[in-house]
Amino acid sequence: MHDLKYKCKLNLMKNYNNALEMQQSAEEVAPTYNFTGKIEIFNKDNATILTDLFDLETLDYYARKNCGFEVSKTEIDKYETEYRGGLQGDYSSEMDAKIDNVIDSLINYPESKRAVVMMNNGWWAHDDTDEAKCCRELHFFLTENYNDKTMLLNCSGIFRAQAVDIMPKNFYFVYKIMEVINEKLNKQTESKYLLGSYTHFVTILVPTRYD
Repeated sequence: MHDLKYKCKLNLMKNYNNALEMQQSAEEVAPTYNFTGKIEIFNKDNATILTDLFDLETLDYYARKNCGFEVSKTEIDKYETEYRGGLQGDYSSEMDAKIDNVIDSLINYPESKRAVVMMNNGWWAHDDTDEAKCCRELHFFLTENYNDKTMLLNCSGIFRAQAVDIMPKNFYFVYKIMEVINEKLNKQTESKYLLGSYTHFVTILVPTRYD
């Protein structure tokens, strides 16, 4: 029988002003289960955390790649490392189609409960490290901004596991995919859409990928 190294702590969901505040809170409680936090307005400024592991260029590279944008061999060689994510942190598979599906869902069914991006395209064996994506699903939904009747695009991220030192990459990716979806919604409809909230759900929170 194995001794469990993660202890169950009570983690009530908190509201944060920005991603850095949430990461600092995560550092204080990791390792733990069921970490959650919410940022009411999730934009580039409050989604960006710069560290020795992730400067702005590296964050932008991973976000563009995981949103399905084409990246060059030069960029791959410059920015990618196994610790930063490797294949396990590669969410780009069929991402264009997944994003288009979310947009179609939200345009045709504004109260849709199916505007979801799944990172895996099928089931995976637990010992398949490359397919053990940390981010499992991103759920998108619309709410109304009662001040001016604009629509807010919100996201909830469901993570199997989250290393605190990888949080900057994940937060910036979520911001980027929200931005891509928001821009396409504004181009394809007559309504006005703005970026809304992001809620981060993590089943197992650890300090680093080595934990």
